[in-house]
Amino acid sequence: MAEREGRQRSKKRFGQHFLANGAIADRIVEAADIGAEDIVLEIGPGKGVLTSRLLDRAKQVTCVEIDRDLTGKLQEQFGGKFGFRLIEGDILAINMKEVFHDTPVRIKVVSNLPYNISTPVIDLLIRNRAHVSLAVLMTQKEVAARLLSSPGTKEYGLTTINLALCARIKKIMDVKPGAFDHPPKVMSSVVAITFSPEHLFPLRDERIFFEMTGAAFRQRRKMVRNTLVPYLVSRGISEDESRQILENSGIRPDVRPENLSAQDFVRLTNALFEALLKT
Repeated sequence: MAEREGRQRSKKRFGQHFLANGAIADRIVEAADIGAEDIVLEIGPGKGVLTSRLLDRAKQVTCVEIDRDLTGKLQEQFGGKFGFRLIEGDILAINMKEVFHDTPVRIKVVSNLPYNISTPVIDLLIRNRAHVSLAVLMTQKEVAARLLSSPGTKEYGLTTINLALCARIKKIMDVKPGAFDHPPKVMSSVVAITFSPEHLFPLRDERIFFEMTGAAFRQRRKMVRNTLVPYLVSRGISEDESRQILENSGIRPDVRPENLSAQDFVRLTNALFEALLKT
């Protein structure tokens, strides 16, 4: 029988669904391949089902928990354990570079993510990939489907393409609502994201890449001639030259952003970068 933990009332405003199935927790920790020298960040430890297993394997586990009703109990439960560190606060407001400034290795992130911050946390990890080697995350199944999607599918979106610039992702498993205390109304999935500190494609300017993908996907149903051409013009490129950049990059003006790959946006970014050097 699956292990069940003691009850603690979850809070809707924090997107909490406490993992209560020990077998699932074991599989998540195994997927992260935690070793004795690993430094781990756990986001939203909740009742500590993952925390206890991580502390048994890792050198250090830093837990970030926003819920004050939980931090006291976590400190009581794990405060005496070697390698445990607890930060009370919002992960999205924390400077990861400062928190892990003295860490000699890139960290691993393990989390049953609160549903309401899944995408912002993944964006945070993309920005901090120089400090993160691997993230094993439980998300809503539909969020995982977006992360795993391919160009041309309805799930494909901005986070998908930005992640593809610097990471490889694979699905570990689906998780039924019954695995949680306060079961969610939807299925969940666990994914493993392996981050590269460098771009996976030869990119000239990361800031331009993220600006361009953002401009394209803010109006994802529009053709790129109505989204990317105005963006290029906003950067000081003439409309005619903007259309030429699209053509030279192999991008049809009538295509929609959801049909473009990360490599397509890399080519566009590099072409714009070269054009800006000439202005």
